Parts: sequence; structure tokens; C-alpha cells
Amino acid sequence: MRIRTCIRRVARERGTSPAELARRLKWYRSNLSAADAGRRSLSLRALARLATVLGCSPGELLEFAETDRPVFRQARLNAWLAARDAALTDGVERGWVHAVWLAWQRHYGQRR
Repeated sequence: MRIRTCIRRVARERGTSPAELARRLKWYRSNLSAADAGRRSLSLRALARLATVLGCSPGELLEFAETDRPVFRQARLNAWLAARDAALTDGVERGWVHAVWLAWQRHYGQRR
């Protein structure tokens, strides 16, 4: 599952341009655009601040999409990750999966 922001769409629904939103947040326009495109991660504090300025809930700024894109480029690493994930029972903390995914994104970026 992929989680991404939809800042531009919500801003336009509320009658605000992305440039005006960046000015109100005192952010660079490029940082706002990068966050919306998924090239820059947002902290929960930044997400809450965005939601406050737009007058919506933080959940409205997020969208969830299923993806079949592998986490790693090397098949053996994807197989190892799948085996490790399958070995965990339901309810077990899977925070390491998220940490691996973030490390991969930082290393490779959002290449398509």
C-alpha cells in the first residue's frame, strides 16, 4: 500500500492556489510541491499545520493506493522481505517493514 498526499487537490477544492498556500505556511513553493509529489516526506506536525491552514482534517490530505511495485530492485531482497513478513504472526509489530521502505525511498527516491 502506498500513502501519498493530495495537497494540491485539497487546496484547489478550498479555493487556494498552491503558491498562496506556500505563502501562508511560510514554506518554499518547491518544498510544498515536493511534498505533494512524494519526493519529500512530511512530519505529523507539518501535516497538522497544513490541515489547519486549509481547514480540513489531516486524513483528508492523505490518499491510499495499492501498488504492486517491489520495495527493492534485487529479487533476492524482495524474496527475503516477503519471507520475513510471512513469518510474522498477525498483531506483531511490523515497524521494521516501514523502516526498510523509508530507507529504500531515501536511497533510490521516487523513481518511476
